[in-house]
Amino acid sequence: MAIVSVCKNKHDADVKVFLVNSKHEADLLYCEVKQKHDAKGDTLWFFTDKDYDATVKIFWVNAKHDADIKVFKVDQKFETKWNSSNKFVSRLG
Repeated sequence: MAIVSVCKNKHDADVKVFLVNSKHEADLLYCEVKQKHDAKGDTLWFFTDKDYDATVKIFWVNAKHDADIKVFKVDQKFETKWNSSNKFVSRLG
């Protein structure tokens, strides 16, 4: 389950993430869920303010070339997936 905490400092993050404008640019299509128990795998993200509760700490970067993962937020759970292989597959949740 991907319980995500957003860091203010990139050095505290496990993963640097860049939000792209289209599904085709993304390594990962994710969907934000409202309940912690709905977070599953790498693709269904629940955001928390508590670092100790997170399975992964991310930092949003401003440039695509600085990112470990390029992501695109989708509205439906069935749309979520990895588009490409990445060293972080199965490591977010």
